[in-house]
Amino acid sequence: MITSSTRRLLGAAALSLTLAMSACGSTTRPQDAEETPHGYVEGAAELSEAQSAIAYAPRGAQRLRLFDLGTASEKEIGLSVGAERLTEDGRFVYVDDGDRTLEIVDAGVWTVDHTDHVHYYRAAARSVGTLSLDAPIRTITGFAAHTTIGTADGRVTILDRRELEAGKVVKLATIDSTSSTPLAVPYADQLLVAVGDDPQQPANRIIAMDAHGRPTGALQTPCAAPRGWAVLRGGAVLACEDELVRVKLEGDKLTAKVPTSPRTPVSPDEFGYRPRSNEAAVADRTGIWSVNAAKATLRYVPAGGRELMAVASPADGSTVLALDASGNLVSYDLGTGKVLAEKPLGASSLTLDVNRAYLADPEARVIHEIDYRDGLRTARTLQVAEQPDLVVEVGR
Repeated sequence: MITSSTRRLLGAAALSLTLAMSACGSTTRPQDAEETPHGYVEGAAELSEAQSAIAYAPRGAQRLRLFDLGTASEKEIGLSVGAERLTEDGRFVYVDDGDRTLEIVDAGVWTVDHTDHVHYYRAAARSVGTLSLDAPIRTITGFAAHTTIGTADGRVTILDRRELEAGKVVKLATIDSTSSTPLAVPYADQLLVAVGDDPQQPANRIIAMDAHGRPTGALQTPCAAPRGWAVLRGGAVLACEDELVRVKLEGDKLTAKVPTSPRTPVSPDEFGYRPRSNEAAVADRTGIWSVNAAKATLRYVPAGGRELMAVASPADGSTVLALDASGNLVSYDLGTGKVLAEKPLGASSLTLDVNRAYLADPEARVIHEIDYRDGLRTARTLQVAEQPDLVVEVGR
């Protein structure tokens, strides 16, 4: 028989057990709730605004300089190669010697785009390592998980870009394009690879491959002699010999569309665009084409007899910027082709971010910071330590 005193003892024991379990739960639940915060990157500080910097080098120098646009301070990264060309993918600067050797530098500043919001990061800048290729380097493109390096023998080397973030150069595969066009553009976790049927001739189509160079069957579209590319929010754009092709992930399918054009585009190798936008521009001897990747539309602006060195789209739907051979920055109206503003700067390069344009004048050792939304107003003239022959913007 359970007496009243026994009942009281059992009740006290049950209450103690309940309290003990509650206490245990109160210590484990907050710990469980301390999951990795959204956007957390080990070893990096997350900040409230873009940590943009100008990466530059005197031609042939074995050093890369990073000019912080927020603090106007500089740091130097020693190189094992003499710089002849710089390419960037937002975070990494690819420094090649104009031949077969590539050094990869982590600029330590970058932006991660989640479409509806972005994250801005800063970490230590450093050289990640060097890579020696079997033929001269022709193309470099990095986006999301992959970096690709195309060489003059028609081959494309694929690197794991996530491993670059960890400070390692890891080669995933080498693709033979069976053409003279060594190009693979990372997009939608696949590679848009230019391929052909004759190693001595340019590629004639774009196919989708995985990171190990295996065709996925997701896309095959004609594209004669592809020579320029841009990855925008609304899709990837590739310039072919006589047309532009927009490739877009729609649902789980890759689709290709050719925007109609009032003229036949014959483009150089570079699109100019600001990050996290849908518009890019490309030019040749006669004029400028501005493409909207989301809408798959293409507009043309005559150059008015100017020789253009570079063009870029502010992605406002109404203007396009150009740098001519005299070093003048020109703003054109996309609808009418009218010159809206012009500024003589003696510049040799043009890059844009979401707020400003940056143009380098190597002879004067300055970087011009231009407000392209305000009549090409000079916001700042930034003096740099050495001659900025080779210039890219990172962190933007």
